[in-house]
Amino acid sequence: MLRKLAPIVLFLLMNIAVSAQFKKGDKMVGASVGSMFFNHGNTNISTNVTISNTSNNNFGISFNPSIGWFINDKSVVGITPMISYSKQKLLGKSAAGNTFLKDESSRYTLGIGGFARYYLPGNTERMRFFGQFDLLAGIGGSSADGFQYETTGVYVDRYDQKSSGDLTVNTGLSLGVSKFLSARTALDFSIGYKLSYTKSHVTGNFLRDYIDPNAGDETKKPDYDQSFTNHGFILGIGFQIFLDRKK
Repeated sequence: MLRKLAPIVLFLLMNIAVSAQFKKGDKMVGASVGSMFFNHGNTNISTNVTISNTSNNNFGISFNPSIGWFINDKSVVGITPMISYSKQKLLGKSAAGNTFLKDESSRYTLGIGGFARYYLPGNTERMRFFGQFDLLAGIGGSSADGFQYETTGVYVDRYDQKSSGDLTVNTGLSLGVSKFLSARTALDFSIGYKLSYTKSHVTGNFLRDYIDPNAGDETKKPDYDQSFTNHGFILGIGFQIFLDRKK
């Protein structure tokens, strides 16, 4: 008899727990992976002059822990630190195995921001739908170095450049659902729009090295400002833990 009743009791407890309501002062602690990727690609070119292969490796990760406080039973406000890093490597080789292109670049960003989440009405026992607004600002830096031979081998361009103190601002709106695993844990799934702006100051060295020893080499020291804006849609996955205000 006990064996038969145990699953029923467990099922009832789970449903009671999942249906628990939030209160003012409760905490929401979690983390989301904004992006994590590794890509590898090859480009093969074959003409009546040359045969070449270029490989492209990309790696990146963005981690966003968060902590928020319920200001009522449906609304949460909180803070979100952010760490992101990406790296890219290009390598080009001819059919004879000679390297004619090599480029390695990386970028990092450290930031902190805030968010406001509102749980929408019309939730089920195990799912709660929400809308969220995010705003984040951070600083970062980048570096790039490499070389590339001119197509007919007249010269080779060698360069290295870097930036520091880059300013990054991100903001976005998203809609999602919290899938509750228990009374106080949930998985978040969301889709949203993101706007980002980055401004940086780049410095470095550039050398155009002519193969002909009689030709004078050209040297420059890049020193310029650049900025870019990006619009995009993102898919988010996160994990949340909900704590009573007493804890």
